Amino acid sequence: MSKYQHFMIRIFVLAFFALNVFVSCVSRVSNVPYQPATKPEKIEFARDRLDVYPDDVRKNPAAHAGAPVVWAGIIRSTDAYEQDEGDKIVADTVFEQHYFDWVQDGEGRGVKLSVSPRGEGLFRTRWHLNKTTQDSTAKSAEKYAGPGNLAIVYGVPENVDTNGIVILKYRYLRILDADHFSTNEFDYGRLGEPFSVLHAESKTNAPMPK
Repeated sequence: MSKYQHFMIRIFVLAFFALNVFVSCVSRVSNVPYQPATKPEKIEFARDRLDVYPDDVRKNPAAHAGAPVVWAGIIRSTDAYEQDEGDKIVADTVFEQHYFDWVQDGEGRGVKLSVSPRGEGLFRTRWHLNKTTQDSTAKSAEKYAGPGNLAIVYGVPENVDTNGIVILKYRYLRILDADHFSTNEFDYGRLGEPFSVLHAESKTNAPMPK
């Protein structure tokens, strides 16, 4: 199933659900396919695979070596340090992968992503940030990529460690804070699989398992 087909099915289910519970779907008409935020991300999104998942890599790492992928992941931890030379900060981040149907609500600063509360476990990558000011530090990088934020991570599978964590070679990364994503609106799996609308009783995102 293509991204467009999945997008249209989601819109149909939203409209059907809203009709049956007598809820206006006006707030949902802004659903559009996912839009990369920058030109570099747009380039990566056009060439990276959406149909390869962490469990695929765990089952057969060699088959997916060298193939660029993009995953949505909620950050579990970030450890950053400043390089001795240059103006870069290096960060090691662990993510919890969540299914994402590559549909967004709104645009620009008002964008919101509805990721599934489910996913396929942990992955990690080492990435870098350019210092934007003299006051940029490893601590500020760790806060920027803090636990609970969502990241759209572009990379190439390199290996799987002894704990089953997939290691990605970094290509690009976009971070969104808790105001720009939700895990309690839709429950779904891989692209093309069935999904359902959740009856969320709380406005907070689903907690990360310990």
